[in-house]
Amino acid sequence: WNTPIHVDAASGGFIAPFLYPELEWDFRLPLVKSINVSGHKYGLVYAGVGWVVWRSKEDLPEDLIFHINYLGADQPTFTLNFSK
Repeated sequence: WNTPIHVDAASGGFIAPFLYPELEWDFRLPLVKSINVSGHKYGLVYAGVGWVVWRSKEDLPEDLIFHINYLGADQPTFTLNFSK
């Protein structure tokens, strides 16, 4: 069962590391490849703000990278930007 795991730590990701530091739910587990948190829950920021991190560059799917031409150069981005 060598299945890669994504951890949706939407709210618990802000609490678990401090309340239960011995709880292994993060990159200490070798099959965890990515983790996300939602900043608007316990990160005290506006709704819609969140973060995702990958264990390594190799774990980031190429399909998630948008290549845009900005000022004549290729700019890889992960952000959906509707202002250009």
